[in-house]
Parts: sequence; structure tokens; C-alpha cells
Amino acid sequence: MKRKIKRLLNVNKGKLIIYLIIMVLFIVSSTFISISLIKLSGIETTLRIIALFLIVIYLFYYILKGYKFLVNKNKVKYWILCIITLILSIIFLILSYFIGTVYGEIGNLTEKDDSLYTGYLISLQDQDESLIKKSGIIKNTLDVEGYKIAKEIISDNNLDYELITYDNYEDMIADLYNKTIEGAFVQSNYVSYFEYDENYKNINNETKIIYKKTIESKNTNLNLSSNKTLKEPFTILLMGVDSTENNINATDSFNGDTLMLITLNPKTLNATVFSIPRDLYVPISCRKGAKAKINSSTVGGTTCVLETIEDLIDIKIDYYAKINFRGVVDLVDALKGIDVEVTNKFCEQDSERSYANQICLDKGYQHLNGEQALAYARHRHTLPTGDLMRIQNQQLIVEAMSKKLLSLNTVTDFKDILSAISNNIVTNLSREQILSSYNILKNMVINLLSSQDALVIEKAYLEVYDMNVYNEKSGLYLSSLGYYEDSLNEIIKTMKVNLELEEASLIKEFTFDANTPYIQKVAGKDIKNTVNNVSVPNFIGKMVSEADEFGNLNNITINKEYVNSENSHYNSDVNVGLIGGQSIMAGTNLNNINSITIYINNAS
Repeated sequence: MKRKIKRLLNVNKGKLIIYLIIMVLFIVSSTFISISLIKLSGIETTLRIIALFLIVIYLFYYILKGYKFLVNKNKVKYWILCIITLILSIIFLILSYFIGTVYGEIGNLTEKDDSLYTGYLISLQDQDESLIKKSGIIKNTLDVEGYKIAKEIISDNNLDYELITYDNYEDMIADLYNKTIEGAFVQSNYVSYFEYDENYKNINNETKIIYKKTIESKNTNLNLSSNKTLKEPFTILLMGVDSTENNINATDSFNGDTLMLITLNPKTLNATVFSIPRDLYVPISCRKGAKAKINSSTVGGTTCVLETIEDLIDIKIDYYAKINFRGVVDLVDALKGIDVEVTNKFCEQDSERSYANQICLDKGYQHLNGEQALAYARHRHTLPTGDLMRIQNQQLIVEAMSKKLLSLNTVTDFKDILSAISNNIVTNLSREQILSSYNILKNMVINLLSSQDALVIEKAYLEVYDMNVYNEKSGLYLSSLGYYEDSLNEIIKTMKVNLELEEASLIKEFTFDANTPYIQKVAGKDIKNTVNNVSVPNFIGKMVSEADEFGNLNNITINKEYVNSENSHYNSDVNVGLIGGQSIMAGTNLNNINSITIYINNAS
């Protein structure tokens, strides 16, 4: 050994220094890339082990061959070895930086230990703040924005209000509008939550924020984790967050304007997509099963949303991802646009919710940038079937984005997209689980390269019907959607088959016509049997027998009271012998209703 060291010291000092510097650089870069490769658990494990082994082998090769070339004064081989090792060192450093960046950005997608919560005290625009005597506050003490922040606003500003407690925000806003209370403590997303209700469509201009407070608090969603791997069939719920903030981590509030449940089978690369209408009238889990629009479950947080949908479909939701609608602009622009069939000509607000720079699109297949894609995803008012058609348009956008993601060409494009995603998506998937999705993406790319569908997507369509639900608190009718049970059952069956929870039904008969193009079946579509939600009909002007028939069908006692013209229940617009009034307003849901009194016009 001493002899080798002595021979090494006798070589050209400049070359020796270069040899040692490159050796140190290679060791450092090898260390960085090795740590980075170890972090990528679940991704090409065999290849990563081989790569680590080859790095170690090459290090020894450089040390031994470099020494030999130096002492033997083999200049050409010496310089070739140094240049190759230097290039490898630079590549390793670049790769480790890229992997570290990706690893960090993926970490930003997962739920944090703490979240920011924002709450407001609002009033009607014409309300004098100094004259506020009564203010509504949510009863649920676990509601960070509606209760905890409300208490802090009261304490910080020494507010001496009479507090009226409410089970839900709908009743609170109703009382604010009918001036039973002068103020209301609400969540930061109250505008986007209520503006789709016809009764409050101008709530942004009709109310004002008096106090605002943001606090950092323990994230209530940390217990919503799943141990299921992405190697087995799983479910994921996508929740659209129409936030006014640019960064999804700036607020924990969301309005559930878009709820899209996806099942994915990694073995078959088959997916089902079920978009749940925001106005669907269902039991809300955190309201002890009381029925309301499904988007109202967001007031109870992510847990309430998941449990409400799980109760509806009898399927466990493994993962969720909250997606900021405003982030759609960044993501689509990072993808350099998407190609989508625009179904209707329309104009819509821009991402700042302003019509000053409104987005207008013509009908037809076209290339959309981020602002245009967001406008298309949001628009519903001029569509023939409103939110139902918007759901289909959103599915088209998601499908177009998925296809574009699989056609990335450069590392820069990938980083831009990852940055857009990390700022605008938060999920309960762990970093390791997200990394394991690499295998799914790899198989999708393989399918694509072999001229197959990267992913077979089965769409679902829930058949619904319009229903007006009467709200006794506000005295107003709430526009909602009921659904057909058989339609939902077929969707549930399709999802469970894809999740391998049920066996697929065997098709025993099949007809084929060469002249008729094949149209893929949409689960749940055109199935309109068995109405789910039943509400009290309008009996006024109807015969008594119709009320009796309704009572018999729904196990409701129909009490009959005959009234003459001197009775306040007498209806002069209705003929004698017909029903002139009813004790329960039409549109009231049958929950907890045992009897209804009808008032029948009698001859004076």
C-alpha cells in the first residue's frame, strides 16, 4: 500500500488533484442520487437496486482505473475516464435535484397537521353595524369556522350580541334575510355555497362582511386515512373547491359544488366515474340523517361529506382529493391547453368571478386554455338541464386533462404540472401511496403505446327529477333533486363490480346490427323506476280520494275537516267538495310526518 501511495505522489500533481476532486464529486453526487432513489419506494424496486449496485461498482472502477491510468501515464484513457465520471456526477446531481423537487411537491399534496380556517360575521348590506342586537351562531361546537372563530371574533371585538343558535346555516341565512337576526357568523365559503340557491343568488351583493378572522387549527381530516394500497381496486372522491383563494391550503372551507366519485381497478385499468348532482336531496350524516341537498354536507367538513356519500351508495370511500377550481386555470395552462367538445355557446365569469373579462365560447370541438376550461367547468345557467349537463361537461374536461397528462414530452412540462397540482390539490393519500401510482401510470402508457385505451372509463348517469322542498323556517321553497332508486342501484352495482366486491351479471342475450354504431352503455341512464324522495303534494283543488290514496300509499293519516265560508281555512277559489287547504305545506318532506289535515270546502 505504501508503495502505491508513493507511486501516486510521484505523478503529475495537477492530474492528481483533478482525479481526487472528481472522485469526491462523484461520491457526493452518488450519495445524493442514492438517497433520492431510496426515497422512491414502490417505484421499479428491482431497477433501483441494480442502479445503486452499479453506482458502487463504478465508484470502485473509477478509483482503481484512475490510479492505474495516472501511474502508467495513460493520458487518453485518464482523460476519458475523468470526463465520463464528471458527466455522470453532473447527471446524478441534476437527477437528485429533480427527484427531491418531485418528492417535496408530492408531500405538499397531503393533508397537513394544521389548516387555516376563516370565519366571518356578516349582515345585510343596508344594516347599520351599530344597531346589531341579535346574531346567529352555529350550535355545533366542533365547527371551527362557524363556532370557534365566531367566539373569538366576539371576544376580540367585545361584542355584546344576543346569540341565536342554529342547527344549520340555511336556517340562519333565512332568518338574516327575514330580519329575525341582524348578523350571522358564517364560514368563509358562504357566498359560493348559497349563490346557487335561487332565493340567494345575489347574496354576494346583498350581504357585507363586518368582521373576518383566520386562525390555524388542528386539521380535522387527519383521521381520514386509508391503508389500502393502490395495487388493489380503490375509490377516490374528487371534491371541487370553488374557493376565492389562489392556494387551496389557504382555507379548509369548500362548497362541494362538484362531487365526483371514481373507482379504479389497477389490474384491469378500468374506471367508473359517478358525478353526484350538488342538489341531490339525501340524508346528511352529521345532521342525524335529516335530509338536505348533498352539498350542504360540506358544512360538516370532509368527514360529513364522505359519510353522507358512503351511506348513500353503501361503498367505503378510500381516498379523497379536494381540487381548487381556480387551480384548473394553472393546470390546463401547464398542459398547454386541452381539446374538448363544447356542447353549447355561452358566456361565463372569469376566474376572479368577474364579468368584466367574461369568457365566451362557441359550440363545437376546440382547444381551450385554462380560463376557458374553468369557465366551461363552472357554467350551468344557460344549459338545458343546468347542473346535470355541467356534470357531463366536467367529466369531459377531466377526461381531456387525463389524456393530455399521458402525452408529456419534457421534464420542464412535468415540473410545471406538478407545481400547479401541488398548489391546488390536497388529499389523504400519503406520499408513498401517491408514488405507488407510478405503476398504474406505467401500465396506462404501455397500453397507449400498444394502440389500446390507456384507461377504460365507464361513465355513470343518475336519473333525477325536480322537487321543491318547503322550508318552514324560511317560508321558502328549496329547489332540489330527487333520484330514481333503480338508477342509483345500477350505478352502485357497476362500481362494486369494478371494485371486485360483486360478480358481474352474465349477459345471456345479445343483439348486433352491423348498420348501427355501438354506443357504450352508461350506468344508471334511462332508468326511471321507483321514486326515492316523497314530499307532500299540493292537494288544493284536488278530490278527497286523491289525498286518501296518497295517505294509504305512504302510511300517512289523512284527517278531514269540512269548513264553510266563515272559517279561515275556506278557499273561495276552490269549488265546494274539493280540498281548499292543508295543514302541511306542499313540498314538505315526509320525514317525521304521521298525519296531514285537509280542509274541504263545504256549502255555506
